[in-house]
Amino acid sequence: MKVEEITAKIKEIISSVANIPVDEIGDRDSYTKDLGLDSLSLLEIGVDVDYEFQLGLPEEEWQDVDSVEAAATLVHRAVNEKAA
Repeated sequence: MKVEEITAKIKEIISSVANIPVDEIGDRDSYTKDLGLDSLSLLEIGVDVDYEFQLGLPEEEWQDVDSVEAAATLVHRAVNEKAA
C-alpha cells in the first residue's frame, strides 16, 4: 500500500472524527497546532486508524504521532512489516 493511499484514508478518518472537510486537511498538518484537535479526538483517530489498517499496534506506538504525516509513516511501516 502506498503512503499516498494511507494518507488519504487517514484524512478521511480525521474528517469523520473532527468534522473537518478532507480538502482542508494537509498532508503535513499537526493534529493540535493546525487542526486544533483535542486529546480525545487524537485517541479516537488513533484507534480508528489502527482498526482500519488492522495493525494491532500498542498504544505506545501512537504516543509520538502528532501529525498526518507521522501517522501515515507509522501505518506504512507497520503494514510493510506485516506483509513481510
